[in-house]
Amino acid sequence: MQLEFSYNKGDVLHALRYHFLHRGEIKVFRNTLVILLLATIAGYVFNLVTPGALSGITIMVLLLGLVFWYLLPISIYNKAATFKDDIHLRYSEEGIRISTRSSDHERAISWRHFSRVVETKKFFFLYRDKKTFFLIPISAFKTEDAYLGFKDMAETVNT
Repeated sequence: MQLEFSYNKGDVLHALRYHFLHRGEIKVFRNTLVILLLATIAGYVFNLVTPGALSGITIMVLLLGLVFWYLLPISIYNKAATFKDDIHLRYSEEGIRISTRSSDHERAISWRHFSRVVETKKFFFLYRDKKTFFLIPISAFKTEDAYLGFKDMAETVNT
């Protein structure tokens, strides 16, 4: 089967946020910041922390949250030319073949080169490793049969 699609910037940014927020090290960092903020608030309530320290730590946590929520996905989106191009994708039992409008070169990737496939509301994430993935919008599948056929092939990666 063949798919042709281009990416919607807002959807891709949301997908990148999903990816980053589900990474183990980001979860640990996020939870550490929440604990730090809660401890600071508790310290303020019990007069152990000054108002200046409370406001400083709160501002730091908010800035770091903005970096992970906004700046990190935007920087990845702006660096990746793929998100701004039209994608032509063919898939079969052997794997997928990807090409773009700006390149005549077609890249073939066997299903065995993917470590896992994650389906969300708007995308399939085809992971090659923990950090490298390819996004396929669910909206690219024009028929239910095309969607289900791809999903069946992709599920072989997770087994």
